[in-house]
Parts: sequence; C-alpha cells; structure tokens
Amino acid sequence: MESEVFINYCKNLTSDVIVETFFFKEVRKEDEYDFKKDIANILGVHIREIVIVGSGKLGFSLKPDETEPGLYLFKAFDSNTEKKSDLDIGVISSDLFDKEMRNLYDFMGFHKSIWDTRNSFAKYTLKGRIAIRFLPKDFKLTDEIKKTVEKYKMEFGREVNIEIYKSWYYFETYHQENIKNIQVNLLK
Repeated sequence: MESEVFINYCKNLTSDVIVETFFFKEVRKEDEYDFKKDIANILGVHIREIVIVGSGKLGFSLKPDETEPGLYLFKAFDSNTEKKSDLDIGVISSDLFDKEMRNLYDFMGFHKSIWDTRNSFAKYTLKGRIAIRFLPKDFKLTDEIKKTVEKYKMEFGREVNIEIYKSWYYFETYHQENIKNIQVNLLK
C-alpha cells in the first residue's frame, strides 16, 4: 500500500473506519494467513485474535519523527538500511492477558514490585495491554510467547514485538487514537 493512499484516507475518513480498513481488511502479503495461523497455534488462541500492525502490515511506518513528534514521514518498511523494520503483532485475548498477569504476579511475589521499566509497564497495562518490552528483565515469559518471538526473529532476521490486549476495545481504541493524532497533524 502506498502512504499517499493512507494519508488521503486519514484526511477523509473517521479513525474507526481507517482502523477497520487497514488492520482487518487489507492484506499486504499472500502468506499473512499462514504467519498468523502459526502464531495462533503456538499461543493457543484463535487466528482472528492475531493482528499484524505497523509498517509490517501497511508497508510504511506510522511512527512520528523522533526529533519532531508531530511530523509523520511514513517511512517505507525496511527503509533504514542499518536496521531492519520490526514486526509488530497484536494478540487480542483476555485469557492470555490474564495468564501473563498471573505469571507476573506469581513471579513478583508480595514484596518485589520495583523494576526499571515498571512505570511504563503500568501505563500500558492501565490501557488494557501488556507491552512485553517493559516486563522485568529476569521475568520468564511463557514458553509459547518466547517460542513465537524466537522463531520469527530467526526466520525473518528482525525483531518481533508482541503486545497482548485484554479486549478488542483496548486494541481498537489504541489504534483509533493514533490515527486521530495523525489526522490532527496532517491538518497543520
């Protein structure tokens, strides 16, 4: 997909329509089904609970420029020759969310509650998602998640980021808010 088409949609459609169109209807690669099905099987969730987001899905990045946060450059997937683009995977599963939160609770125990990325983890958790990158460094992910990340990191030679959402409400709201931010900045 071309970024110009996406920008035009942002200027003319509502955020909920854009999220629905680009994350649920558009398929960028023929083998997306097999990729999602494999992840679903490994994690023990339904294939419909796996969503590819970000530049791996769209073909360009929705991240704002690091030096100028309101500037969206819509960089092409793998446009940075020094570092390959990562793959961002959303898993929308209340059961998996609860399982990982229980694992974290059991790991931390009653007294251990501080780690260097705790505040970032808490911020995301309050928004209904587990951002794995903010878990304690010595926390052992469930074997299924670790297996998924390692398998596709080896296969594609790029980072794989999995975020677990408590429900579709949190997933859709998060992405709709990002689209609204892009829309506002396109008006400037």
